[in-house]
Amino acid sequence: MQRSIFFAAILFSLSVQANESELPSFGNASSTIISIEQERELGTAWLSALRGQVRTYEQPSVEEYLEQLVYSLAPNSTVADKSFRFVILNSPELNAFAVPGSVIGINAGLFLHAANEQEFASVLAHELAHLSQRHYARRLQKQELSTPLTLAGILASAVIAATTGAEAGIATLASTQAMSVEKALSYSRSNEEEADRIGIETMYKSNFDPRAMPRMFETMLKNARLQGSSPPEYLSTHPLSENRVADTKNRAEQYPIKQYRDNFQFHISKAIVATDFAESKESAIKYYRSTIEKGQHKNVDATRFALAYALFDSKPKESLEILTKLHAKYPALPVISIFLAEAEYFSGNAEASIARLKTLLEFNPNNYSAAILLAEIYEQEQRYSEAETLLIAQSRTRADNPVIWYLLAEIHGQAGNIVALHRARAEFFLLTGRLNQAIEQLQIGIKKAKPESRLASIMKRQLDYAYQLKDNPPF
Repeated sequence: MQRSIFFAAILFSLSVQANESELPSFGNASSTIISIEQERELGTAWLSALRGQVRTYEQPSVEEYLEQLVYSLAPNSTVADKSFRFVILNSPELNAFAVPGSVIGINAGLFLHAANEQEFASVLAHELAHLSQRHYARRLQKQELSTPLTLAGILASAVIAATTGAEAGIATLASTQAMSVEKALSYSRSNEEEADRIGIETMYKSNFDPRAMPRMFETMLKNARLQGSSPPEYLSTHPLSENRVADTKNRAEQYPIKQYRDNFQFHISKAIVATDFAESKESAIKYYRSTIEKGQHKNVDATRFALAYALFDSKPKESLEILTKLHAKYPALPVISIFLAEAEYFSGNAEASIARLKTLLEFNPNNYSAAILLAEIYEQEQRYSEAETLLIAQSRTRADNPVIWYLLAEIHGQAGNIVALHRARAEFFLLTGRLNQAIEQLQIGIKKAKPESRLASIMKRQLDYAYQLKDNPPF
């Protein structure tokens, strides 16, 4: 189902002058960098804080595409920790970021600003290069050794800069730190050149067009000029110049020219995002119809899909007709089958929808978007036990996904499974940075659970973990 869960805003209360005992140890000047384990801990805390104060874009098929693309680039990257965590922010602006602990984030707007998959992939390859070279950790190391700016302060500002723009993050620190925060937040020129070089190499080895990176940079520069004093958020932490674009173009030209084909799923994901950020569904439908009739499309099937997606609510039968034809043309593409199943459900054929999704999951039990849709349909059909089974299985492979726990809490409540309800709520609150609410839910759940049960043991461990985080925040 179409959903964009708003993770309610919380107070991100990080002390800029945190006690040294509460920070990961950088060691002395000879220990050049923080450990991978410390980065993982920092990334987990950072991601929870981010999720707790921003609206995230929750469209499972788009999320899965992002994951698949990053994992297609990762084998040709030297990132040490390839257990990536992903987040998409509900913003139409151009932005992407990579945080210690292999956290990859984008604004949904990155799909809107990239002309094709090659350009989209170039931004992610660049971010992977920052992770592989551990630029963020190296910058934190240098900052800790040279100024009073703490790790907590830098990461707090990075969270704000990634969501509301660099100026807000800088203003937060300006009241307590009389220094140049802009320099602390931005990657250095040498960092950027290194990430460009390694990112281009990663793209070529992964069968993506290296020349897409300078093309994307040119688009960013053009947008920056048009926006004047308010350039895209991405440029606040990734300084871009004409010289850098020219240098990147020269590097890309060293690779042989060949034909590159986009994954159709990129264009589907872009169509979904464009429709979700349209002024209205009615205006989107009008635009897609006109585009198809006049032949002004770059990819007619992607435009047809966009029309079908926009028609879900108002004309489900027409949507079903379009998706049926697309499925006949792309029978092996799961994303088409999933949206066809959704159209079948909206058209009143629940059993056909359920059967189609069950078949998909038999072939690929880890298909996240199919599992989420089927769980939501089971909930609507009051088949709570089947929804619980499905979501519990997903929670084992995607334990750090707050959407799964949010849905599980709803389903457990409907099914009358009260102890599990409190556990699921607690997991959701932990993943969205709300420790007090998580502790409260765990305490209630433990009281209601059978003392020696497995669920009670799990909640006791999570309660200890929550208290540890509260008493000794990782940054």
